Amino acid sequence: MHLTHQRGFSMIEVLVAIVISAVALLALAGVNAASIRYTKMSQYRATATQLANDMGERMRANKGNPSAGAQAATGFFAGAYDFNTDFAGQATRAVLPAELCATALSNCTPDGIAALDLAQWRRLVRDQLPQGSIFLLRQADQSAMDLWLVWRDPAVAAPDEAPALAMECPDGLNRGNDASMRCSYFRINL
Repeated sequence: MHLTHQRGFSMIEVLVAIVISAVALLALAGVNAASIRYTKMSQYRATATQLANDMGERMRANKGNPSAGAQAATGFFAGAYDFNTDFAGQATRAVLPAELCATALSNCTPDGIAALDLAQWRRLVRDQLPQGSIFLLRQADQSAMDLWLVWRDPAVAAPDEAPALAMECPDGLNRGNDASMRCSYFRINL
């Protein structure tokens, strides 16, 4: 009987080890990319929540008159905060109204304050979310506002994560088949 001693790895064993290591590294890279994508998506949603809270406070501060007696409704109750322009119609930065209501001597109406609030807030949304847009619909019978914040996700997730499956975007937004759009829905009660 002749015994042979093995003195190292064969070439096949080395190649198998390299392939297994490469697959493991690719899987780790995929997990890392998904983690970064979900972190960014979470950051956008947190920003959207803060922006919705800001608009809620603006509307509460300018409720206006719900039509008492001979006076017509003003401010929120007059629909001054309604904004239902589609996504394409919001491609440019909002223009501030001529009256900025910046001093105590300003003679601003509740509707004028609402126009200023909307323009300033649209600018904030545009600055803090990628191609940020808004969609606001007042629910007059409930003294509430349905608010959607919309943005384009720069790194569109996998098809099974597309916002089209979540149905978060309002119908009037006219987003078509654009899967890169993300929407966050909020209900603001006054």
